[in-house]
Amino acid sequence: MRSILCVILFLFPFSLKGEANYGEDNHSFQFSVTPIAGHEKVEFEILIKNPWDHPISFEFPTSQYVEISVADASGHEVYRYSKGRFFLQAWQTLKIDPHQTFRKVEKWNYQVNGKRVPEGQYTVTATLLPRKLNDQPLSNNQKLVSKVNFNIPAENPEP
Repeated sequence: MRSILCVILFLFPFSLKGEANYGEDNHSFQFSVTPIAGHEKVEFEILIKNPWDHPISFEFPTSQYVEISVADASGHEVYRYSKGRFFLQAWQTLKIDPHQTFRKVEKWNYQVNGKRVPEGQYTVTATLLPRKLNDQPLSNNQKLVSKVNFNIPAENPEP
């Protein structure tokens, strides 16, 4: 039975989607993270969808638009996107035209301190980091978060 599951995971990478709607009236948008787990790495697809007939714009204080963290089943953080990275310290604007979607993909190789994390269930949390939406300030308490569980397969599974 276990070998059948490994074959299924090998042939069909595991993908789930976490999505949230934010805003009110004609300033709402959809923010989601979708982990696509392969055997050597996971890809995190970040989407921001604009459902309206007018553009929406986000203003960020740095070149980092999103923070991504991964926690194991016990809640211990095993990966943080920003750890060890540097970001341009200048205001950035992201404009999304009507009925368009902004897409960004980030990858993680399952490594923590040079060692691969064990197989099992993990939770990815993506947090959008704008300071303004359509020139309106967002409070620091207003978190724009998408969270979803996913499975990391065993290393080098047998077919």
